[in-house]
Amino acid sequence: LSIKVIYNQDGSIRMYLAIFSDITEKKQADEIIWKQANYDLLTGLPNRRLFSDRLEHEMKIAHRTNKSLALLFIDLDHFKQINDTLGHDMGDILLVNASKRIADAIRESDTVARMGGDEFTAILPQINDSADVERVVQSIMEKLTEEFDLNGHRVNVSASIGIAIYPRDAQTSKELLQNADKAMYDAKIQGRSRFFSYQEK
Repeated sequence: LSIKVIYNQDGSIRMYLAIFSDITEKKQADEIIWKQANYDLLTGLPNRRLFSDRLEHEMKIAHRTNKSLALLFIDLDHFKQINDTLGHDMGDILLVNASKRIADAIRESDTVARMGGDEFTAILPQINDSADVERVVQSIMEKLTEEFDLNGHRVNVSASIGIAIYPRDAQTSKELLQNADKAMYDAKIQGRSRFFSYQEK
């Protein structure tokens, strides 16, 4: 709504002219563009971009409140085999279902994001000790090991999870993500279907 004043020649107000514009479609289009830029189209989870913003935000809060924050790097075990044998459509269904299970396993204050492929991350802010983190990790692993029904195809997967703690393991978001990723690879090397905390070598 914009309002313009129309004056007479003597300077007195003659009328007010109000112009209304319906911007519903523009608002809806802007919202769609924002969602496409910040959310994964397949799973509906935050994507790498929104994840990075949230991680930076939570790290600032953790620094200000003198609390710790855990970052989980989650990789599905043997996903490629399922994708290769059953096809990409079944692989996509598995990713959607796996993302829902991970989201169900975390706390309300946590954030799960899809980084791409079969890799996910979870930000666990305001943690008090390692037991808090391990409870969430165990819950994720238990949910992911339950059988998946992919349109009649019953499959089992597991996850390898790496854990990095701020500020103990890293001072920057980039370094924290790298260290959680390294810990996840250590879990893979140890035999998959397990979690591993980052250890400086």
